[in-house]
Amino acid sequence: MKSVVITGGNSGLGFEVAKKVAKDKDYQIILACRNFEKGENAKNEIITETGNENVKVVKINTSSLDSVRNAAVEICDITDEIYALVNNAGVSAMGNAGTTADGFENVFETNYLGHFLLTMLLLPHIKEGRIYNISSDMHNPPGGVEWPGADKVAHAPEGDRSVYSYSKLAMIYFAHELSKREDLAGKNINVNAFNPGFMADTNFSKGGGKGRELIVKTTMPDRYGKLSTSSDALAKLVTDDEYKNITGEYFDRSTETKRSSDLSYNDENAKELFEKSLEYVGLK
Repeated sequence: MKSVVITGGNSGLGFEVAKKVAKDKDYQIILACRNFEKGENAKNEIITETGNENVKVVKINTSSLDSVRNAAVEICDITDEIYALVNNAGVSAMGNAGTTADGFENVFETNYLGHFLLTMLLLPHIKEGRIYNISSDMHNPPGGVEWPGADKVAHAPEGDRSVYSYSKLAMIYFAHELSKREDLAGKNINVNAFNPGFMADTNFSKGGGKGRELIVKTTMPDRYGKLSTSSDALAKLVTDDEYKNITGEYFDRSTETKRSSDLSYNDENAKELFEKSLEYVGLK
Protein backbone atom coordinates (compact mmCIF):
# COMPACT_ATOMS: atom_id res chain seq x y z
CA MET A 1 0.00 0.00 0.00
CA LYS A 2 1.31 3.45 -0.94
CA SER A 3 1.17 6.08 1.80
CA VAL A 4 0.51 9.69 0.82
CA VAL A 5 1.06 12.42 3.42
CA ILE A 6 -0.79 15.71 2.86
CA THR A 7 -0.35 18.66 5.19
CA GLY A 8 -3.42 20.82 5.57
CA GLY A 9 -5.44 17.89 4.26
CA ASN A 10 -8.70 18.69 6.05
CA SER A 11 -9.85 21.49 3.72
CA GLY A 12 -9.33 23.19 0.38
CA LEU A 13 -6.74 21.86 -2.05
CA GLY A 14 -5.33 19.27 0.36
CA PHE A 15 -8.75 17.80 1.11
CA GLU A 16 -9.79 17.59 -2.54
CA VAL A 17 -6.50 15.94 -3.52
CA ALA A 18 -6.84 13.48 -0.62
CA LYS A 19 -10.33 12.46 -1.79
CA LYS A 20 -9.22 11.97 -5.36
CA VAL A 21 -6.16 9.90 -4.43
CA ALA A 22 -8.18 7.84 -1.92
CA LYS A 23 -10.53 6.64 -4.66
CA ASP A 24 -7.77 4.18 -5.50
CA LYS A 25 -7.68 1.80 -2.52
CA ASP A 26 -4.02 1.03 -3.17
CA TYR A 27 -3.30 4.33 -1.40
CA GLN A 28 -3.27 5.10 2.30
CA ILE A 29 -3.90 8.77 3.07
CA ILE A 30 -2.30 10.50 6.06
CA LEU A 31 -3.89 13.87 6.75
CA ALA A 32 -1.47 16.07 8.70
CA CYS A 33 -3.63 18.81 10.17
CA ARG A 34 -3.32 21.66 12.66
CA ASN A 35 -6.85 20.99 13.98
CA PHE A 36 -7.17 17.30 14.84
CA GLU A 37 -10.97 17.42 15.13
CA LYS A 38 -11.33 18.92 11.66
CA GLY A 39 -8.91 16.29 10.43
CA GLU A 40 -11.08 13.53 11.87
CA ASN A 41 -14.16 15.01 10.21
CA ALA A 42 -12.30 15.15 6.90
CA LYS A 43 -11.15 11.55 7.35
CA ASN A 44 -14.72 10.34 7.93
CA GLU A 45 -15.95 12.20 4.87
CA ILE A 46 -13.21 10.73 2.69
CA ILE A 47 -13.98 7.20 3.92
CA THR A 48 -17.70 7.68 3.31
CA GLU A 49 -17.21 9.11 -0.16
CA THR A 50 -14.49 6.75 -1.43
CA GLY A 51 -14.94 3.56 0.59
CA ASN A 52 -11.21 3.64 1.34
CA GLU A 53 -10.82 3.12 5.09
CA ASN A 54 -7.05 3.56 5.02
CA VAL A 55 -7.15 7.20 6.13
CA LYS A 56 -5.24 8.42 9.18
CA VAL A 57 -4.97 11.80 10.91
CA VAL A 58 -1.84 13.27 12.48
CA LYS A 59 -1.74 16.57 14.32
CA ILE A 60 0.82 19.05 13.03
CA ASN A 61 1.42 22.76 13.39
CA THR A 62 4.00 23.80 10.82
CA SER A 63 4.66 27.02 12.74
CA SER A 64 6.19 24.90 15.53
CA LEU A 65 9.33 22.84 14.92
CA ASP A 66 8.55 20.68 17.96
CA SER A 67 5.10 19.92 16.53
CA VAL A 68 6.66 18.99 13.19
CA ARG A 69 9.13 16.65 14.89
CA ASN A 70 6.35 14.96 16.84
CA ALA A 71 4.24 14.61 13.70
CA ALA A 72 7.14 13.05 11.79
CA VAL A 73 7.54 10.40 14.51
CA GLU A 74 3.81 9.65 14.44
CA ILE A 75 3.77 9.40 10.65
CA CYS A 76 6.67 6.94 10.75
CA ASP A 77 4.79 4.90 13.36
CA ILE A 78 1.91 4.63 10.88
CA THR A 79 4.05 3.69 7.90
CA ASP A 80 7.71 2.89 7.38
CA GLU A 81 7.59 3.76 3.70
CA ILE A 82 6.09 6.95 2.30
CA TYR A 83 5.23 7.20 -1.37
CA ALA A 84 4.30 10.88 -1.64
CA LEU A 85 4.47 14.04 0.46
CA VAL A 86 2.36 17.07 -0.41
CA ASN A 87 3.57 20.15 1.48
CA ASN A 88 0.32 22.07 1.25
CA ALA A 89 -0.55 23.72 4.59
CA GLY A 90 -0.16 27.47 4.70
CA VAL A 91 -1.40 30.86 5.79
CA SER A 92 -1.70 34.22 4.07
CA ALA A 93 0.13 37.30 5.29
CA MET A 94 -3.18 38.91 6.26
CA GLY A 95 -3.66 38.62 10.02
CA ASN A 96 -0.73 36.24 10.48
CA ALA A 97 2.12 38.62 11.15
CA GLY A 98 4.31 37.95 14.14
CA THR A 99 7.13 35.81 15.48
CA THR A 100 6.82 32.12 16.34
CA ALA A 101 8.02 30.51 19.57
CA ASP A 102 11.02 29.30 17.54
CA GLY A 103 11.94 32.90 16.77
CA PHE A 104 11.06 33.00 13.07
CA GLU A 105 8.64 35.11 11.08
CA ASN A 106 5.32 33.25 11.33
CA VAL A 107 4.38 33.07 7.62
CA PHE A 108 7.91 31.95 6.71
CA GLU A 109 7.90 29.15 9.28
CA THR A 110 4.30 28.06 8.65
CA ASN A 111 4.48 28.00 4.87
CA TYR A 112 8.09 26.97 4.33
CA LEU A 113 10.38 26.14 7.25
CA GLY A 114 8.03 23.69 8.97
CA HIS A 115 7.66 21.86 5.66
CA PHE A 116 11.42 21.90 5.14
CA LEU A 117 11.91 20.14 8.46
CA LEU A 118 9.07 17.67 7.85
CA THR A 119 10.49 16.76 4.44
CA MET A 120 14.01 16.24 5.74
CA LEU A 121 12.78 14.08 8.63
CA LEU A 122 10.61 11.94 6.34
CA LEU A 123 13.11 11.72 3.49
CA PRO A 124 14.80 8.53 4.79
CA HIS A 125 11.39 6.87 4.64
CA ILE A 126 10.73 7.80 1.01
CA LYS A 127 12.44 5.11 -1.03
CA GLU A 128 10.63 5.85 -4.27
CA GLY A 129 8.06 8.55 -4.72
CA ARG A 130 7.20 12.19 -5.09
CA ILE A 131 7.36 15.43 -3.14
CA TYR A 132 5.25 18.43 -4.11
CA ASN A 133 5.74 21.86 -2.56
CA ILE A 134 2.71 24.10 -2.94
CA SER A 135 3.80 27.50 -4.17
CA SER A 136 1.84 30.42 -5.63
CA ASP A 137 1.80 32.99 -8.42
CA MET A 138 2.69 35.39 -5.64
CA HIS A 139 6.22 34.04 -5.53
CA ASN A 140 6.48 36.69 -8.24
CA PRO A 141 4.07 39.45 -7.13
CA PRO A 142 3.13 42.46 -9.26
CA GLY A 143 6.20 44.67 -9.16
CA GLY A 144 8.42 41.71 -8.27
CA VAL A 145 10.64 41.07 -5.25
CA GLU A 146 14.36 40.77 -4.63
CA TRP A 147 15.82 38.03 -2.45
CA PRO A 148 17.36 39.76 0.60
CA GLY A 149 18.97 36.62 1.99
CA ALA A 150 17.58 33.83 4.15
CA ASP A 151 18.24 35.55 7.49
CA LYS A 152 16.30 38.67 6.53
CA VAL A 153 13.40 36.57 5.24
CA ALA A 154 13.35 34.28 8.27
CA HIS A 155 13.35 37.27 10.63
CA ALA A 156 11.39 39.78 8.57
CA PRO A 157 9.93 42.64 10.62
CA GLU A 158 6.22 42.65 11.39
CA GLY A 159 4.34 44.47 8.66
CA ASP A 160 6.60 43.35 5.81
CA ARG A 161 4.09 42.63 3.06
CA SER A 162 6.57 40.53 1.11
CA VAL A 163 6.67 37.66 3.61
CA TYR A 164 4.06 35.58 1.78
CA SER A 165 5.86 35.98 -1.54
CA TYR A 166 9.15 35.04 0.08
CA SER A 167 7.62 31.94 1.65
CA LYS A 168 6.28 30.74 -1.70
CA LEU A 169 9.51 31.57 -3.49
CA ALA A 170 11.26 29.54 -0.80
CA MET A 171 9.09 26.53 -1.66
CA ILE A 172 10.36 26.68 -5.24
CA TYR A 173 13.96 27.15 -4.13
CA PHE A 174 13.56 24.13 -1.86
CA ALA A 175 12.21 21.96 -4.69
CA HIS A 176 15.01 23.01 -7.03
CA GLU A 177 17.80 22.52 -4.50
CA LEU A 178 16.57 19.25 -2.98
CA SER A 179 16.10 17.72 -6.44
CA LYS A 180 19.84 18.21 -7.02
CA ARG A 181 21.17 17.13 -3.61
CA GLU A 182 23.06 14.00 -2.72
CA ASP A 183 20.26 13.28 -0.23
CA LEU A 184 18.38 11.78 -3.19
CA ALA A 185 21.32 9.89 -4.68
CA GLY A 186 20.28 6.37 -5.55
CA LYS A 187 16.62 7.09 -4.91
CA ASN A 188 13.87 7.43 -7.47
CA ILE A 189 12.32 10.52 -5.88
CA ASN A 190 11.14 13.59 -7.74
CA VAL A 191 10.66 16.98 -6.11
CA ASN A 192 8.56 19.68 -7.74
CA ALA A 193 6.60 22.84 -6.99
CA PHE A 194 2.91 23.29 -7.82
CA ASN A 195 0.90 26.49 -8.17
CA PRO A 196 -2.87 25.99 -7.70
CA GLY A 197 -3.66 29.64 -8.50
CA PHE A 198 -5.86 31.94 -6.46
CA MET A 199 -8.90 29.88 -5.50
CA ALA A 200 -11.82 31.67 -3.84
CA ASP A 201 -13.51 28.43 -2.74
CA THR A 202 -10.92 27.51 -0.08
CA ASN A 203 -10.47 28.38 3.59
CA PHE A 204 -7.21 30.07 2.66
CA SER A 205 -8.97 32.65 0.49
CA LYS A 206 -12.19 33.18 2.41
CA GLY A 207 -11.04 36.40 4.03
CA GLY A 208 -11.15 38.27 0.72
CA GLY A 209 -14.73 37.34 -0.13
CA LYS A 210 -16.35 37.73 -3.54
CA GLY A 211 -14.84 41.16 -3.94
CA ARG A 212 -11.31 39.81 -3.88
CA GLU A 213 -12.29 37.00 -6.23
CA LEU A 214 -13.70 39.52 -8.72
CA ILE A 215 -10.58 41.67 -8.50
CA VAL A 216 -8.33 38.70 -9.24
CA LYS A 217 -10.55 37.48 -12.09
CA THR A 218 -10.70 40.88 -13.78
CA THR A 219 -7.24 42.33 -13.12
CA MET A 220 -5.10 39.18 -12.96
CA PRO A 221 -6.98 36.43 -14.80
CA ASP A 222 -3.72 34.58 -15.38
CA ARG A 223 -3.47 34.09 -11.60
CA TYR A 224 -6.96 32.73 -11.02
CA GLY A 225 -7.44 29.03 -10.39
CA LYS A 226 -10.31 26.60 -9.91
CA LEU A 227 -10.19 24.18 -7.01
CA SER A 228 -11.58 21.33 -9.11
CA THR A 229 -9.02 21.85 -11.89
CA SER A 230 -5.99 22.31 -9.66
CA SER A 231 -6.86 19.38 -7.39
CA ASP A 232 -7.40 17.12 -10.42
CA ALA A 233 -3.99 18.08 -11.75
CA LEU A 234 -2.16 17.63 -8.45
CA ALA A 235 -3.80 14.25 -7.77
CA LYS A 236 -2.61 13.05 -11.19
CA LEU A 237 0.89 14.37 -10.59
CA VAL A 238 1.00 12.46 -7.31
CA THR A 239 -0.24 9.15 -8.69
CA ASP A 240 0.13 8.76 -12.47
CA ASP A 241 3.17 6.91 -13.85
CA GLU A 242 3.43 9.49 -16.62
CA TYR A 243 4.95 11.98 -14.17
CA LYS A 244 7.20 9.70 -12.14
CA ASN A 245 10.47 10.89 -13.71
CA ILE A 246 9.90 14.66 -13.70
CA THR A 247 11.85 16.58 -11.06
CA GLY A 248 12.93 20.13 -10.23
CA GLU A 249 10.01 21.63 -12.15
CA TYR A 250 7.14 24.07 -11.58
CA PHE A 251 3.59 23.07 -12.47
CA ASP A 252 0.98 25.79 -12.97
CA ARG A 253 -2.63 24.70 -12.26
CA SER A 254 -2.17 21.74 -14.58
CA THR A 255 0.01 18.74 -15.32
CA GLU A 256 2.08 20.90 -17.66
CA THR A 257 5.38 22.38 -16.53
CA LYS A 258 5.87 26.12 -16.78
CA ARG A 259 8.75 28.48 -16.20
CA SER A 260 8.45 30.27 -12.87
CA SER A 261 10.01 33.69 -12.22
CA ASP A 262 13.59 34.39 -13.28
CA LEU A 263 14.49 34.95 -9.62
CA SER A 264 13.30 31.45 -8.71
CA TYR A 265 16.10 29.91 -10.82
CA ASN A 266 18.91 31.57 -8.84
CA ASP A 267 20.93 28.56 -7.71
CA GLU A 268 23.01 30.53 -5.21
CA ASN A 269 19.87 31.77 -3.43
CA ALA A 270 18.44 28.26 -3.34
CA LYS A 271 21.61 26.77 -1.90
CA GLU A 272 21.96 29.55 0.68
CA LEU A 273 18.36 29.06 1.82
CA PHE A 274 18.82 25.29 2.05
CA GLU A 275 22.00 25.53 4.13
CA LYS A 276 20.51 28.20 6.40
CA SER A 277 17.35 26.12 6.82
CA LEU A 278 19.41 23.17 8.01
CA GLU A 279 20.88 25.48 10.67
CA TYR A 280 17.47 26.89 11.62
CA VAL A 281 15.98 23.44 12.26
CA GLY A 282 19.09 21.96 13.85
CA LEU A 283 20.02 19.42 11.17
CA LYS A 284 23.43 18.73 9.70
